[in-house]
Amino acid sequence: MARILTPEEIVARALSYKPAEIFIGYSGGNDSAAVVHWMMNNVPGCKVLHINTGIGIERTRQHVRETCAAYGWELVEIRAKEDCGQDYDTIVKKYGFPGPNGHQFMYRRLKERCIEHLLRIYKTKRSDKIMIATGIRHDESKNRAGYAGREINFKGAQMWVNPLYWWTGTDMRQYIDAAKMPRNPVSQMLGMSGECLCGAYAHKGEMALVRLVCPATADRLKRLEDEVKACGHEWGWEDRPPTVAEQFIAKNQYAMPFCNGCEKAA
Repeated sequence: MARILTPEEIVARALSYKPAEIFIGYSGGNDSAAVVHWMMNNVPGCKVLHINTGIGIERTRQHVRETCAAYGWELVEIRAKEDCGQDYDTIVKKYGFPGPNGHQFMYRRLKERCIEHLLRIYKTKRSDKIMIATGIRHDESKNRAGYAGREINFKGAQMWVNPLYWWTGTDMRQYIDAAKMPRNPVSQMLGMSGECLCGAYAHKGEMALVRLVCPATADRLKRLEDEVKACGHEWGWEDRPPTVAEQFIAKNQYAMPFCNGCEKAA
């Protein structure tokens, strides 16, 4: 059985690799809020990282910006469309909405490309490692439980670190409350950060829930459904694609260390 490590032990091990830069992923959700606050108050030289997928709720992005400004944290926001040429609308018009088997396909387009862009900006030497901390925890899902003993993972120059991996959901909530971290109202109402609504795990009725939180986003998704169907893809944002489409998208499966909420659903 893997030994339970404290955040201090996990981070100390990560720092022993001498990362050139340290980023903390902040989606706007509660787990990412806890890891951002802990890291920014315990590890010098960190920057906050927000991936703007281009298909999230703007209020969540604004919450991230406002929180970082209030605390004086340096925020780096990488945009899938503007910085990486990955436009969600264009992608789904070509392939249709993703469904569960297309989740990693969307991750690669909307998030992994952003991470690669980040490395192009901050990696100055071939040997540089760029550390990215996330809020992944062991008790979130069966999949996450498998990370035990792998609190630090490497993918080329990317060093993914899960400092609060052994904290429970109660630990996270108590920490956020004690720190008096502002809660994202979107997360409070929607049950997730809302920073990515690619639709891979969208379920019947979710569009209505999005409408309660942000009518403008729901209107956009509905308009996009009509445009996607006009391109020959007959399934909607909440639907599962037909088998042929799923088989095509499944060929593009990919590891997704920066897609916390949806990986829980998986």
